[in-house]
Amino acid sequence: MTKHLPALLILLSCGAAMAGGLYKWVDDAGKVHYSDAPPLQYQKQGVAELNRQGVIRKQAESEQARQQREASEAVRKQEQQRQRDSARYDKGLLESYRNVDELRQDREKQLGILQASLDAQYSRLKSLNLQLRDMLKEQNVSQLQHRPVPAGLQHNIQIIQQEQKGLGALIATKQAEYNSVRQKMQEDIARYQQISHSKQ
Repeated sequence: MTKHLPALLILLSCGAAMAGGLYKWVDDAGKVHYSDAPPLQYQKQGVAELNRQGVIRKQAESEQARQQREASEAVRKQEQQRQRDSARYDKGLLESYRNVDELRQDREKQLGILQASLDAQYSRLKSLNLQLRDMLKEQNVSQLQHRPVPAGLQHNIQIIQQEQKGLGALIATKQAEYNSVRQKMQEDIARYQQISHSKQ
């Protein structure tokens, strides 16, 4: 940089030219450049910004370095948001329940509602299974006796099988919801105990 110092000082002395600051970059050939405006073409090693005194105020940044910096900033912001969300959730727990027993009772009530819905779906599925069993027996008798299976019977078998399929998917969804609420209840109870003890 020493051999370019006179040129840099000349640029610094030009007040009009320096209205927007100085820019420094190194081209692909390794040559250092200074100007009062950023280069028009993309520079692999980035462009540094200098103030009126020639002090670097923004380091040159390559594309790879920029991507790494932005990735790190994104991770940092995500962690900050996670911490804010966690703090809001903790506050909500403490403000919603006077003690851990109240929290447990509320969540068990939710689980009870979900379980009742599951029980109803299982009961309906059991009923469908019995109906289908009887219909298949009737169909089998017709086939053994070499009689045509009634069209209405075939239609009803198809309807019940379709309903069984839909009901099975619904039960799986409800069961997953029940398991999720149960897991969340355990996590919330543990968290409530932790944060309530820390405030004592």
